[in-house]
Amino acid sequence: MKNNYIFNSNAYIYPFVLVVFMLYLSLITIYVFQIGIQLKTLDNIEKYYENQINLFMKKEDIFE
Repeated sequence: MKNNYIFNSNAYIYPFVLVVFMLYLSLITIYVFQIGIQLKTLDNIEKYYENQINLFMKKEDIFE
């Protein structure tokens, strides 16, 4: 009697491989989000200090 499976046994992903692959994808996702947050933070810091320098220069121009 022939075994009828819904999936092809050669293409079946074992649960362990699936868990490892999910961990791998989650690490990549966390890494990408972390870099995105760092870039946004660096951009905000740069804008803040650029604004502070411009304000300082304007105050200096007023007193001259």
